[in-house]
Amino acid sequence: KKAAKKRATKKTRAKRARKKAVRKTARKSPAHKRAGKKATKKRAARKKTAKKRAAAAGSTRKLYTLTEIGRLANVSMPTLQKYKRNHQDRIPSVGEGRTQRYPRKAVAVLKQLKQENLARRGRPPKGGRRKASAADTAQPKDELLTLTEIGRITKISYPTLSRYVKLFIDRIPHVGSGRKRRFPREAVAVFRQLRSESRPGRPPAAKKAPRRAARGDEDLGARIVRLEKAVADLVKSLKKPLQVTIRGR
Repeated sequence: KKAAKKRATKKTRAKRARKKAVRKTARKSPAHKRAGKKATKKRAARKKTAKKRAAAAGSTRKLYTLTEIGRLANVSMPTLQKYKRNHQDRIPSVGEGRTQRYPRKAVAVLKQLKQENLARRGRPPKGGRRKASAADTAQPKDELLTLTEIGRITKISYPTLSRYVKLFIDRIPHVGSGRKRRFPREAVAVFRQLRSESRPGRPPAAKKAPRRAARGDEDLGARIVRLEKAVADLVKSLKKPLQVTIRGR
């Protein structure tokens, strides 16, 4: 086996040596030189195509997806979708559908839209945006107070304030209704006046009707006699033998 391995290795070495010799002689031939020139031209052509592809890839990298544009502009995806629906003509884009991409300048447009919509932030109410009435615009927002804030100022509990609102709403200046009801600064003096007018403490409970006068000794004695008689009758009925009748079919 060792001799066979040695012969195989000698044969492979001889083959390699012959191939090397052929290559050396082929390199010196003009055909080999022409083949080398063609190979260099092919390598140069491959490099050019690789550069073109890299340039094309670089141009496509300048386009961003909607998620990437949202990260750059610091805008959430639902807001981006809303901007896309309502302001598609203002946002620069390339392509349609899932292949739609956006250039870098779209970030500035999205930031501008965000600044424009800061005043209208949040969801609109279910019934649509309510038009401001004359009562709403009568007082500026900064001077309107909630019932809780009035309680802090006047040191009156919230249940008492809500009771005053229910009973004396015509005397208390206010704006709006329900949970949106607000009170101007003048309402503080009105609440304090109502507190001074109201009596402290709970209203007295209604007096209970006087109990009936107890019966006299005669009535009590008669009741005792009746009870004793009823007990005696019960004892007699218990002493009587028990009669049981069984009827056949």
